[in-house]
Amino acid sequence: MANKTMMEKAPKDILNAFDGILDNLVEGQEYDALPPRGPVDLAFSSVSDGELKSLDQDIYGQDEEENIGLPIADDRIKLVETSPIKEVLLPTEDQLDGLNIIGICGSNSRLLTTSFHMILARSSIVNFKYTRGFEKPYFYTKNRDASALLVLDNNIFNSAYTLHTYNELINRTDSPIYDHLTKCKGRPFIFKYNYEKFKKAPGSQSLGLAVKFQHSLELLSIEDIEIDNDSPLVCIKDGALFSNSSQPIDIQNGLQKLFSWSNKKKTYIALSSKIAESRVLINALNKFPHLIEDYFPNQNITVGIINSFGTDSLLLKKILKPGFRTPLIEYIEITREPIIKQPGLEGLKPLTCYYHKRTKPYNFIRIEIPKFMWDESPERIEFAISAAIWQYELGGDRPLVIKAAGERCTLDHEHWIIDQQMKAAFEKKNLGLIEF
Repeated sequence: MANKTMMEKAPKDILNAFDGILDNLVEGQEYDALPPRGPVDLAFSSVSDGELKSLDQDIYGQDEEENIGLPIADDRIKLVETSPIKEVLLPTEDQLDGLNIIGICGSNSRLLTTSFHMILARSSIVNFKYTRGFEKPYFYTKNRDASALLVLDNNIFNSAYTLHTYNELINRTDSPIYDHLTKCKGRPFIFKYNYEKFKKAPGSQSLGLAVKFQHSLELLSIEDIEIDNDSPLVCIKDGALFSNSSQPIDIQNGLQKLFSWSNKKKTYIALSSKIAESRVLINALNKFPHLIEDYFPNQNITVGIINSFGTDSLLLKKILKPGFRTPLIEYIEITREPIIKQPGLEGLKPLTCYYHKRTKPYNFIRIEIPKFMWDESPERIEFAISAAIWQYELGGDRPLVIKAAGERCTLDHEHWIIDQQMKAAFEKKNLGLIEF
């Protein structure tokens, strides 16, 4: 009995997370005889409206329906630096000596059937330590996994299948999951399809959940960074500082751990090349129209012309030369404002700039940094930006350390194995009519 209890408490590997659920598939003959039943009567949680809305936003929470040129409150946007553009100098050999560069990257995957969707998510961190001496190469990798089940068909499982799922979110909506991810011990979370949501497609609902799990795992990965108070550290997170799919409370719980880095040689940077819909620069020029003359001297450019571009992409091609960045702007999307409304979290507000890559492909990236880190040491932030950009130039299309983390968080192998497990379970139960 003791050994059985220990086994039940041991965290499940993601490859075995669905074993107990698949063991409780109904027999095909029984399934064929049952009238169709949806999950409406099940007491499970469902995807939140916020997670579905995030599918129509960019990764920063930019609402595509938000009108361009409307007045923006002073507490949403402020200028931090005065120089129109700044050249980014790459770090020197001396500056890189002893530097730890951390990459955080996540992924998600889904297995879709007509009766249920299986959701997989993973976040990986990779550490590169650079030295100019003869020390042995040093790095570490750590992963965090999570899984979930979205039920569409109330006939497909025997009732005992819920004994193999994590059920603490039952009968709750808009549920934060950050704390629950540390308690689930690898058991899949359970959700039900909800036909009353504004996005009716089951695929949209499982995708909203998958992205939510991925981004929450990325926040949890901050705990996995090994902090040495004496060594400089730059952590580069792939994507936005404030995920558009995570609950504000989850982001608060995850990012407030950065305050323990205060007054240390540690910097956290969010970096992404997904800027197609971004309007930080357009909104800044609307708020501070005197900057238009700085960027376009003697060209008679008006705010109306600026707004006609729709996004920052074309403006950046005119403003930034390769190797240069825009000034830092204190900016937060209106959908993400609740995150910094709690007293004591104002220092997490993002400072944003764009950078134009030096070499082909000459694309742009958006960088975000928590405001409190700049307030403590602008010099440290300048160096961290240069280190992150150096990694980006090395990687070509992504920072080198993010590329390494991305290779380690891929779920292709796990997806294939669980797919084979599921096919075998369906064949064993003679469920030949279920499509996937």
